[in-house]
Amino acid sequence: MTLSPRRFWLLLASLLFAAAVVVTRLAYVQLVQHDLWLAEAEKQQETLVPVDAPRGTVSTRDGILLAGSVEKVAIYLNPKRIPQERWSWVAEQLAPLVSRTPQQVLAEMGRHRGFFYLARGLSPDVVELVARLHLRGVGTLPWQQRVYPMGTFAAPVVGFVDASGKGQAGVEASCQNLLSGEPTLVRLSRDGKRVPTRLDEQTEKPGRPGYHLVLTLDARVQWILEEELTRTLEEVGGRGAAAVAMDPHTGEILGLASLPSFDPQNLGEYPKETWHHRAVQTVLEPGSTFKPFVVAAALQKGVVRPDSLVDCSGGGVQVAGFFIRDHARYGVLPLPQVLAFSSNAGAIRLALRTPPATLDETIQAFGFGKATGVELPAESPGLYRPLSPQSWSALTPAGLALGQEISVTVVQLARAYAVFANGGLLVQPTIIHQVRDSTGNTVVSRRPPPARRVVTPEVAEAVASMLEQVVTQGTGKAAHVVGFRVAGKTGTAQKAVAGSYKSGHHAAWFAGFFPQPKPSLVLVVCVDEPKATFWAAEVAAPAFGRMATRLLQLFGHAPKVEGFA
Repeated sequence: MTLSPRRFWLLLASLLFAAAVVVTRLAYVQLVQHDLWLAEAEKQQETLVPVDAPRGTVSTRDGILLAGSVEKVAIYLNPKRIPQERWSWVAEQLAPLVSRTPQQVLAEMGRHRGFFYLARGLSPDVVELVARLHLRGVGTLPWQQRVYPMGTFAAPVVGFVDASGKGQAGVEASCQNLLSGEPTLVRLSRDGKRVPTRLDEQTEKPGRPGYHLVLTLDARVQWILEEELTRTLEEVGGRGAAAVAMDPHTGEILGLASLPSFDPQNLGEYPKETWHHRAVQTVLEPGSTFKPFVVAAALQKGVVRPDSLVDCSGGGVQVAGFFIRDHARYGVLPLPQVLAFSSNAGAIRLALRTPPATLDETIQAFGFGKATGVELPAESPGLYRPLSPQSWSALTPAGLALGQEISVTVVQLARAYAVFANGGLLVQPTIIHQVRDSTGNTVVSRRPPPARRVVTPEVAEAVASMLEQVVTQGTGKAAHVVGFRVAGKTGTAQKAVAGSYKSGHHAAWFAGFFPQPKPSLVLVVCVDEPKATFWAAEVAAPAFGRMATRLLQLFGHAPKVEGFA
């Protein structure tokens, strides 16, 4: 067929027009949209990978490392990038590096559809061994492995991290944002199939290493508390025990023990109940350690004076149709001896004479029913029902006088006893001393918030003097330290089981401070469900006395011997 000249020129014109459009488009893309399409190409050729920053350390104020990190390696796999006929060979090559059998590695590959970590925490030596395999879909990445060199020591304070490196308990959890730092963003090149390569790795956005935490804990104090609690549990048995040593003027916690403890490095070997901290999470009725707060309310209101006499006769007291027994028929006692002998009748009569509103205000002012704010996770606020017609019965004031109808934590009770030790001020407990950056510079140094006045200095001093007589004359004689003036109070509390008090379930308390008249430490000891004997005078008071003796020696306090200046 012959093409007519007219059709030839039309076809040529069409081809030239199409060519012109293509050339124009190419010019537009190359010259005008160059940057746009370059960015799009880079997106397909590169990827951003976050690399975790080194986690900060946790140490005591005297320099003992409690938690740190070491540089390790993780091996990753992406089965999608490995031809299935080569899976068996890959499994055979990797098995010796991860201490598994080829069958186990093969099974792992079958369980994952994409990227996954085959093993973490490996020696850096494996990096070169994996690189020699020249396998697509197999590689190594840096990995920070958390280590806890002190084992069970202070473990409930420190806590632990999960497999992804996130804090799950203790300061590891409560200070997660400080310890974790900020990840580094690394830009990796990808080949034509969008598989990451080892070429052209560059830092897109530098990260920040985690901050280092310096705790207020003194390792020597912590050791004394844990050792003496261990001895007590070995001697009398028990479900567990806790103790806290705190500076009554600053709120700094020098020791915070919880037993039984656990090893963060080997969590699987310990029951989960050991992971929580008994001093901040377990709540128990305080028993007679609560009587000083009833006395403080009565003194603050002017219901009694420090030299008043209190009727403790009758071997008990009748309240709302119930007869509540006393330990003995004491008769009329001076107010200090009501605490010294821990008279139930005397404490109840004081509570009944004090206006309910005053009693309620005093209890709340001492911080009961609210979390202290110490920097540990899951702190319990305790259990206390503020005054109202629905919450208080005719028996409530009597129950509170005995340390019932209220439950507290060890740290709450220590904070409250600090009020008597420091002249009437409520301080803020803390476990964080300093926060430092990776170069060792202090970023944050703890400044305690202003303390709040709870009672007058005169009331605080009067109660502190009465608590000295508990140790010299009363139920707390086992807490005495030769050559020193110690103040404190015993408390033997029944535990409610299934809504009622059961025999054989008790908590033994001793709370106090020393050395008088200018105490530098508040110490609270609690033993949960002691077995051999449950009386606080025989369980908690001796433990307190041993701890106090060692702590006074530790801090260089010289005993005063009678007859010498």
